[in-house]
Amino acid sequence: MKTYGEPVPVDTLPRLNEYGADDLFICCASFEERCLSGTLRFSASFRVRYSVVFVIEEPFYTKEVDANLVKLQGQLSRHTGEGVYIIRCQRDNPAEAISQLKNIWQRIKPKDSDEPYVTLDISGFTKIYLLQLLYFIVAEQNLGIPRIIHTTQSYMPTKLTRGVEQITTVANFFGTVSFEKQTLLVLLLGFEPERSLSVWKHFNPARTIALISNPPRDGQMDYLEYAQKNNAFLLAQPGVELRDMPPDDPYGVRNILEDIYHEVRDVSNMVVGPFGTKPQTIGVFLFCLEHSKVQVVYSYPTSYTRSYLQRQPGVTLLLPMAPALGVDIRRRVLEEEELSD
Repeated sequence: MKTYGEPVPVDTLPRLNEYGADDLFICCASFEERCLSGTLRFSASFRVRYSVVFVIEEPFYTKEVDANLVKLQGQLSRHTGEGVYIIRCQRDNPAEAISQLKNIWQRIKPKDSDEPYVTLDISGFTKIYLLQLLYFIVAEQNLGIPRIIHTTQSYMPTKLTRGVEQITTVANFFGTVSFEKQTLLVLLLGFEPERSLSVWKHFNPARTIALISNPPRDGQMDYLEYAQKNNAFLLAQPGVELRDMPPDDPYGVRNILEDIYHEVRDVSNMVVGPFGTKPQTIGVFLFCLEHSKVQVVYSYPTSYTRSYLQRQPGVTLLLPMAPALGVDIRRRVLEEEELSD
């Protein structure tokens, strides 16, 4: 697949449709301040027909989530012409959230499915929500990849979550398991060692490839050092191999996973656990869109640490995507895989 370049920092976000309002803006109100940054980048002329705000409820951070929701509603109301919709959902139930989106889709869907004007701000979403939301937009609605923006946050050498509540296979990413093959587990690592380690123990894979951000964002080598130290126990286990991946380049991550897949597909079932950055999770989606045999797994944390509230928003990045990539490509690739079996 073609490489689409590096992410671009943006100070001002223009509308996509030069002749009128965009179709849809989707974001998420979380307890992190950076969930506000995308809307604060709107240009003076930015207009959109509909906006959708997901509100992932978090009992320990209700005050912060509600405060950010009010700010998002105020900002969006100034740029949205026909309606701002709020979808309240539970952290561990993305299927219900997507069901609510489906209920309003006939009202808010783009006017022209061949030329949609959709922007997705991924900054406040959890990774499992991103996978489910993109699957709905790209695979089910065949709208292609939307414009995606992401606001980074300041680095702090602390764990992001505590404990593991449950391990699950991500809906629509169940994969195809052959009992004649061993398991290769690919873990995208970050600052959540308990979550990735729990998945490793659950699968007890014959081989594990751990991917870690290197070079780190903005050349912060202490980030890399802490991420490796944070995951030291897992990285020291037999059969675990460490490889590098870019922090904010979805196609770079997709290409790395593609290389691994072609290396092992004849001998191993490939299972992927996305516990790195959100742009890396977009890379996982791009890869799995073309390889339905790969399984994606996720572990829900017991709680989020207070360190999130101490992190300041960083730059807002425009992720370089290929808008035309959609379900038609996915179907063609699946047909080719079936013919090769």
